[in-house]
Amino acid sequence: MTARAITDRTLGAWVIKCNPHKSDLAPMVQAGRAHEHWCVADNYRTRLMAPGHPVLFWVSSHPRRGIWGAGRLTGTPVPGPQWKVSTNIALFDEPILASDIRSVASLSNLEVFRSPQQSNPSWLDASAWASIRPMLPLE
Repeated sequence: MTARAITDRTLGAWVIKCNPHKSDLAPMVQAGRAHEHWCVADNYRTRLMAPGHPVLFWVSSHPRRGIWGAGRLTGTPVPGPQWKVSTNIALFDEPILASDIRSVASLSNLEVFRSPQQSNPSWLDASAWASIRPMLPLE
């Protein structure tokens, strides 16, 4: 049996990715909040998600690609034809650009860079989360 990379001990934060070609960013930017519910894959990662876990909002396929917001999971994933998880994610006034994140040596190999097409949820290990937290606007 292969060991799982993500455990309660290794998890730093979840990453919910949003492709603006599939989800309209304008209403979220106007509201200052990401949608409350996001589709997630039916896999072991999703089953690890729990209320209170930190979550980052990553916008892909955009000239200002990067972390646009942060918050917490507010529920456990709900199974169905398309699994969904509830979140409370406030958007930043300015995103933290992928180029700025990648310039930090310890963050240059994040999963969102290695596997940008991977389904939600993506994740950061505890070490990467510790490096990114100081980059986030004060809450």
